[in-house]
Amino acid sequence: MLLLDAAFDPSWFDADPAPSTAGSAKPSPDEHRRLRRKISNRESARRCRMRKQRHLEELRAESARLRALNRDMASRVGDLSHRCLLFRRANHRLRVESAALSRRLDELRRLVLLRQVLMVAASPPVASHGGFGGVGCDQAWAASLIA
Repeated sequence: MLLLDAAFDPSWFDADPAPSTAGSAKPSPDEHRRLRRKISNRESARRCRMRKQRHLEELRAESARLRALNRDMASRVGDLSHRCLLFRRANHRLRVESAALSRRLDELRRLVLLRQVLMVAASPPVASHGGFGGVGCDQAWAASLIA
């Protein structure tokens, strides 16, 4: 507590560099050194306060810049999330459509194959070299393809 009292002692802030000895016109070397030290400390404290003020202003500017950047990023994230949702929906729709088209293509391939088999079955019989014997077997096989 004594340090605080000494720090706020009004005699430390006197602008008049008058010596404490009443009779002399010239300050003693100790008083002169003390006075120079006091002035130096005041100037140092003033520079420190200015540095602190500049630093505080820089921090405030940086804070404002970062807040604006954060708002911009949040807006972009919202936009990208919305676009992502739209792409996911479109992707799902395309996958469903692709699966339906694949099933339809399989059906059409089976029909083409069935027609080819039936056309072969409708053609005149060719002598077989063994096996199950001609047209009846091909028709049964073609019927199994439809099922």
